[in-house]
Amino acid sequence: MPGSKRFLVFFVVAPALAYLGFVLMARYSTSRAPAEPSDEWMERQLEFERVYGGTAVRIIQFYSPEGDLMEGDSTVICYGVVNAKSVRIEPPVEGVGVALNRCVSVAPEDDTRYTLVAEGKDGSAVSESFVIRTHPDPYTLPHIKRFGILRAASDGNRKVFLLSFEVQNAEEVSVEPRAFPTLHGAPYGRFYVMPEKTTTYTLTVVGKKGRTVRQQLKIEVPGEV
Repeated sequence: MPGSKRFLVFFVVAPALAYLGFVLMARYSTSRAPAEPSDEWMERQLEFERVYGGTAVRIIQFYSPEGDLMEGDSTVICYGVVNAKSVRIEPPVEGVGVALNRCVSVAPEDDTRYTLVAEGKDGSAVSESFVIRTHPDPYTLPHIKRFGILRAASDGNRKVFLLSFEVQNAEEVSVEPRAFPTLHGAPYGRFYVMPEKTTTYTLTVVGKKGRTVRQQLKIEVPGEV
């Protein structure tokens, strides 16, 4: 009878243990099974292979965070190349060399097209380019604040006019018809004119980089026939 009880316990417990072991093994196998790669993962893998695969020289990035600059300001140009023997930027920029990621400083005075040229070990070359545009600082532009008649007087039968002007950011100041030699850097001035007939005078102010402004003043001569 004791033997029968032990057999009965083994008959009941053994299948239960076997089932539990099967369940645990199934769960372990499921957790170890490789997950199906997602479309996004596959796209990233293909892109990585496209960019970095092979031995051909490639430019993987070339840009500036600022495409428009105020004159006198600076920015950076960032670039990256693979499989390159040498790299240069035209016009020449300091600090350029072969690198996956590098940024160099530039301060263009005018609109400038920058070109990155990367040469491979087999002698092949690739290039990319873009333009950084510059704009003048409005506070540095030439400006005519005033140009007018200060007073008029008679000299016999003719009228004499005292004209005056005030300008900003002037490198040269001149007037036509010519009443005085070209002035350099004059912020203001006075001059006399004695026109024989009604005449329009043009004040010309030239600033940095040849930027020019003009203003006209018409002098009417009284009693003109």
